[in-house]
Amino acid sequence: MSGPVIALCGFPGSGKTTLARRLAQRLGAGLVEYDRFETFTRRPLPEVLDWLAAGAPYAQLQAPGLEEALRLAARGGAVVFDTPLGRAHPQTGGLIDRCFWLDCPADLALARKVAQLSREVPDADSARFVEWLSGYLALYPTITRPACHVQIERVVPLCDMTIDGTAGIDTILETLVAKCDFLKGA
Repeated sequence: MSGPVIALCGFPGSGKTTLARRLAQRLGAGLVEYDRFETFTRRPLPEVLDWLAAGAPYAQLQAPGLEEALRLAARGGAVVFDTPLGRAHPQTGGLIDRCFWLDCPADLALARKVAQLSREVPDADSARFVEWLSGYLALYPTITRPACHVQIERVVPLCDMTIDGTAGIDTILETLVAKCDFLKGA
């Protein structure tokens, strides 16, 4: 028997990873993070722009080993899945039992993501980070913003529930734990 897969979805910076880690710990569940498997964000800019121009087909967002990792983790019981794509991802969407969208305005999510990334930069790399950040922000309207609109169109309608991602982390966590009460009988 395999455990249920609980997916947390949202924009970059919406709090998916932080909440997924805390929720998994709180529920005693396994954890699978999409970002550990995805390779698309390392593609050259022209390929990313071509993907967007082609309608951003999620089937092209391959994450080698992700499906296997999710299936393996579910063999051990409940799994929290940190994923931006939810049920809309052809590779893993069919494995999700419950799907939650963390609703967070794009400007707040961007601010959170930049703050998180800047905290992870060693002092010796700060100049390189500023250069990278400048490029990221310059491309935000061309890449990230359209990709977020696609998420709203494709991912949100397939979620079971939308959670207020602007609330405090502890409040959101308690809401998620309450919505996972179906695990008590498992």
